[in-house]
Amino acid sequence: MSKRSKLFLKGMRRKTKIAYLLVVGVLVALTIRVVYINVANGKEYSEAVVLQMDYNSTDIPYERGEILDRNGNVLANSEKTYSLILEPVNILITEKGKAATRAAVLEYFDVSGDDFDKHIANEDSYYEVVLKDLPYTKVKAFEDYCKTDEGADVIGVRFETVYKRNYPNGSLACHLLGYTASGNVGQGGIEGYYNDYLNGVDGKTYRYMSGSGGVDSETVAAQNGETVVSTIDMNIQKIIEDNITEYMQNTGAKQIGIIAMDPNNGEILGMASSRTYDPNDPMNTQALRNMTVTVTQEVEIEGADENADSLISVESAKKNTTATTESSEDGTTTESSTEATTEQKNVKTEEVEYDFSKMSDEEFQSTIDGFTSDQLYEALNYVWQNYCISDVFEPGSTYKAFTIAGAMEDGVISDGDEFLCDGSQVVVEGESPIYCSYRAGHGMVDVKRALAVSCNDALMQIADKEGPETFDKYQMIFNIGSKTGIDLEGETTGIKYDVENLNPTELATSSFGQGVTTSMIQMAAGFCSVINGGNYYVPHVVKRLLDSDGNVVENMDPVLVRKTISKEVSDYMKTYLQAVVEEGTGYAAGIEGYTIGGKTGTAEKLPRGNGKYVLSFIGFTPVENPQIMLYVVVDEPHVEDQSGSGAGAKLFNQVMQDLLPYLNVYSTNGDDVAYDGTEEPLSSAFDTDTETADTEAATEDAAAEDTSAEDTSAEDTSTDDTSADDTSYDDTADDSYTADDTWEDDSGTGDGTDTWSGDEDYSGE
Repeated sequence: MSKRSKLFLKGMRRKTKIAYLLVVGVLVALTIRVVYINVANGKEYSEAVVLQMDYNSTDIPYERGEILDRNGNVLANSEKTYSLILEPVNILITEKGKAATRAAVLEYFDVSGDDFDKHIANEDSYYEVVLKDLPYTKVKAFEDYCKTDEGADVIGVRFETVYKRNYPNGSLACHLLGYTASGNVGQGGIEGYYNDYLNGVDGKTYRYMSGSGGVDSETVAAQNGETVVSTIDMNIQKIIEDNITEYMQNTGAKQIGIIAMDPNNGEILGMASSRTYDPNDPMNTQALRNMTVTVTQEVEIEGADENADSLISVESAKKNTTATTESSEDGTTTESSTEATTEQKNVKTEEVEYDFSKMSDEEFQSTIDGFTSDQLYEALNYVWQNYCISDVFEPGSTYKAFTIAGAMEDGVISDGDEFLCDGSQVVVEGESPIYCSYRAGHGMVDVKRALAVSCNDALMQIADKEGPETFDKYQMIFNIGSKTGIDLEGETTGIKYDVENLNPTELATSSFGQGVTTSMIQMAAGFCSVINGGNYYVPHVVKRLLDSDGNVVENMDPVLVRKTISKEVSDYMKTYLQAVVEEGTGYAAGIEGYTIGGKTGTAEKLPRGNGKYVLSFIGFTPVENPQIMLYVVVDEPHVEDQSGSGAGAKLFNQVMQDLLPYLNVYSTNGDDVAYDGTEEPLSSAFDTDTETADTEAATEDAAAEDTSAEDTSAEDTSTDDTSADDTSYDDTADDSYTADDTWEDDSGTGDGTDTWSGDEDYSGE
């Protein structure tokens, strides 16, 4: 080998060695770098890889929390169901797999051949939903088949877990519970108010390629929603609803509402109304079948109307053809001119009432089918709406408890103070008097008897002694005109006269519950403070929240808002309210062996003189230590004489007789509670023939001054108790406006600045 060749080989060896060392150096550096990155940032990059693989992930649905009653009974839960999913891409890989899958799906599920073929038509799809809400039994049977030799070729079929909201008791407590819409969105009731607590967070399973070429997975577990333990007692709720159903079947009414509360802490034990629906199927229009609902619709009006809600301009084209003598290729031209004119049409929005109970099945369905989607929701909303918190009415004589309690607390009156009832009061000189329920007059009555016989005259004198400032102060203390803060959606406020608008007439009528409007929950919460020692608690329907393991997350302790009256005044009020039942207008509410207190109300609805009333009774037992407060409202009972029906007190009696044994409230008084007064009814509150009214009333003059139960006829003279309880919109037997009066909201805000307008001629009894 020549010297040149040897030098060349030596140089090549040197270069190769250098190159080798460089490569080794780079590899060592890279290795060091990889190790460093893995140690320092390995977790971060691993998570990034997983996140980048979410295209191959599967959601794990959370389970919405349960709603339980106070004793642990399930009111609402979520049932696990399954959706059948087909993967056409995989199914169509082989004809053998397609045939096996098709045969299995058709055999085990309610799927036709055409449906199957339709769902696998998209050859690029990995996700075709075929069936929903499948029970586990069907899924398991199919999966067991696929594990056999016969089903080994089935491919491209999987199941997704879906939770479906379930209300195992049907319509029971529907307004307290509410329902859920698509996507686990609570609507109304506890479902709506506590939606964020009941909902959880979906989990995910991520699948990605492993380093060895296989498929690994990582799962983030779902976080289930919290369980809501309510204050509701399912048995009390059922007793209330059963009695409402029985009354509606046997007598009937436009509406009934009942609230049962623990007066010592504001817990709602039961709440129901006569309009019900099944939260499992809230869109079912059969819930409207026996209802009377009002919907809004547009009506076209002929001619111009400035009061129309909208003015529609319609262009009408009129085509006029005229011949011209202009030259053209054929010597003449016929030219068409189009003249546009504009026609205006007025469209007015009107509220139309539909009484579905009087329609045949065909008429009902035809009417429903003719509704727009907005009208259908408007009609269904009437059923979904919780009457006990969302509707307002004039409370009537039940309001008198607040008037007397406030006056006593402020030292305006004392126990034993007497008032002369001569049958009426002239509150504004020169204007018509406001009559008492008993036109001949009750004579001298003390505070206790004034409440027992529901004497409007005495109440007006008490309010006059209070004055607007003190009277309105206690309206606010008892939370009239404001929301109670109950943990349910849809609460309304009602309206009241504020101090600036409590003129002599308004002050007088407000004293016995006329001119103010309240919701049932406002009256119930305020009344509880009257009988529990003066403690106003926020009414509430939830006791505590639990996690998915049953651990307490949060206790919803009772919230004491304020002191309304002293215990001393509260004790007086309890004895006064007991006298209402045992000596006065509330006799029909009494139960043998029990001490019961309460107050009746008979509110006449607008327009005055139409014979339509809201009957109510708010009461409690035992008087010595109240354990339950029950408020019953019956709107327009289907009887000939609504004002004299005593519907509120009678239904209170029926419900309470069923509740007391369940509550283990034992009898404390062995005396029978029996009405011992006259059966002769007083004349109508709107009877202008005062001579006739006075003649009828004269037959009871002796009873008006007697201390026996006989003089309870001053408010109610029939065994039905309420004919003389309350007058006008509030109480037909107390004092009332004539039918010419109208309610007018001067402010448009409903903030208490509303006034009466019209002929303020009182013709109450």
